[in-house]
Amino acid sequence: MPEAFFIAVFFTFISEIADKTQLVILGLALRYKAHFQVFLGALIAHSFMDGVAVIFGYFFGLQIQSNSIKIIIGVAFILLGAYGFIKPYIKIGKKGEKKIESKAPFAVSFLTVFLSEFGDKTQISSGLLAAKYLLPWHVLTGTILALIFAIGLNVLISGKLAEKLPVKTIKTATSVLFILFGVVSLLT
Repeated sequence: MPEAFFIAVFFTFISEIADKTQLVILGLALRYKAHFQVFLGALIAHSFMDGVAVIFGYFFGLQIQSNSIKIIIGVAFILLGAYGFIKPYIKIGKKGEKKIESKAPFAVSFLTVFLSEFGDKTQISSGLLAAKYLLPWHVLTGTILALIFAIGLNVLISGKLAEKLPVKTIKTATSVLFILFGVVSLLT
């Protein structure tokens, strides 16, 4: 029984190191000072998507893969990155911008990770482990524990970087990361 849990922790953590989703989370954590909101949004979205994969893996063997989903995700991230470059030139009142900055990190993190996890290797491996071991709760809890460590480390590291880098550099780096993520999504 504990084998499924530990294998899920190991595979999920290893899969998430330098994963495209983690690069996106890094960019979000650099952009927003609300690191806990970024962490929580990313964790909930990731956990939900992996939970769906575990359910499908347990019942159906998880055979979900679609090129159209990859294209939509790739284009969406390129547009997000491009928006990051043009955002400074769009006039938004100070009140509106403060409101967006204070409430957006959780929602943006959730939606971004939610979209980027369709067909991701972590999602697929979670589903396959659930199909192999037929212990969905063990696999899901192992996966979520690994995600807590991976996302937490990522947000912590980016928080330290954000303290040392100028805001303009952070925003440019985030936009570049989003565009790169979109291109990689389209090509893989």
